[in-house]
Amino acid sequence: MSKLNWVKLAAIMALASIVGSAGAQQAMTSYDVELVIFRTLSSDATSEAWDQSAGTVLSVPDDESESAAGVASEGAPLATASETFPALSPDKMKLGAIADTLRRSRNYRTLAHFGWTQPGYPRTESHYMSIEPLVGADSGLTGQVAMSRGRYLHLTLDLSLQPPGSAEHFVLRQTRRMRSNERHYIDHPKFGVIALITPSR
Repeated sequence: MSKLNWVKLAAIMALASIVGSAGAQQAMTSYDVELVIFRTLSSDATSEAWDQSAGTVLSVPDDESESAAGVASEGAPLATASETFPALSPDKMKLGAIADTLRRSRNYRTLAHFGWTQPGYPRTESHYMSIEPLVGADSGLTGQVAMSRGRYLHLTLDLSLQPPGSAEHFVLRQTRRMRSNERHYIDHPKFGVIALITPSR
């Protein structure tokens, strides 16, 4: 084959690769991710109050916590790339009843309620998103989250809470396997997260 034909063939293969990647991106399912983050004010507090008023919230066993090396139990490395995703519109929020119940409770304080829409990236290509643009400056919350999809959906949380005016500093760092369209409760002695992931429509 002549040098010219090799150049043409290489160009065709490169174009096919780009088109294939674009097609895969378009075919990737998008998901709405919604979080309610709250602080526990009482050591005697339980989930009973908001559980009864807002439906069942699943507490998934922590079978996929991050190891010290930052690798989930599936063996896929957690990505460190950061990205910003479109905020979830208020009419698509589904955890409002839970957030309102927490606000009325003496045992809890709602720190943030927000959501976003993103592609269901593979486990090896998941992107972190900073929560700081989505939470109030007075919430004391900082950190990042990542949602990815393997055989199951996975939510990775790397969150810190330092209440304003306090020297206390709490960290919630976990990766959880999740089911779509089901509320999940991620527990911590001082603050917790209720999460919902649904296919975007």
